Amino acid sequence: MLTRERIDAHSLLSLRSYQRQRREQRARAIEHRRERCLTLGPDLRLQFEDETSVRHQIQEVLHIERIADAQEVQQTIDAYAHLLGDADAGTATLFIAMPDASRRERELPVLSEAAHHLYLGCAGLPRIVAEANRDLPDRHLGRPSGVHFLRFALSDAVCEALRAGSPAVLGCAHPAYAWQRTVPAPLLRRLCEPLEAA
Repeated sequence: MLTRERIDAHSLLSLRSYQRQRREQRARAIEHRRERCLTLGPDLRLQFEDETSVRHQIQEVLHIERIADAQEVQQTIDAYAHLLGDADAGTATLFIAMPDASRRERELPVLSEAAHHLYLGCAGLPRIVAEANRDLPDRHLGRPSGVHFLRFALSDAVCEALRAGSPAVLGCAHPAYAWQRTVPAPLLRRLCEPLEAA
């Protein structure tokens, strides 16, 4: 979660190669993402990103839009670069899932606000409040959206606690969506792998 990975054009599959491997690549990506997902309450789902998940997203965009031009490939890579963690932070994509259209129209504005109140707690230390939509000009403020991009900037103390095996909780401090849950141990282990390697 804390290692800044690099994806460059030379490390991506060509359109032809990806087309041949797409079925297998998609099956592996779905399983990988499933292992890195966490639901919070009835309506929020977080997908914790890493190099593998972002790489697959880029390959899918290139495939669907038939992008082969080198400059356009680089623009696509740059567009998704914010989903990769950096030296002191991990990232997640937040999905607000409400199939019912009338309910979505009524509740999406509040849940979009709630996206700015998600936090990670560990070992009684100060909560790490996620920064939502950091790389978007308006940060979706005042504009409801079903997708948000979160950045968790972990303190040294939290990193040390996680490295030592302390459990963690994910929660939302917005009064309209006051949910909290323990991060399942298998997911937490996956998220902590870069910490243990550091």
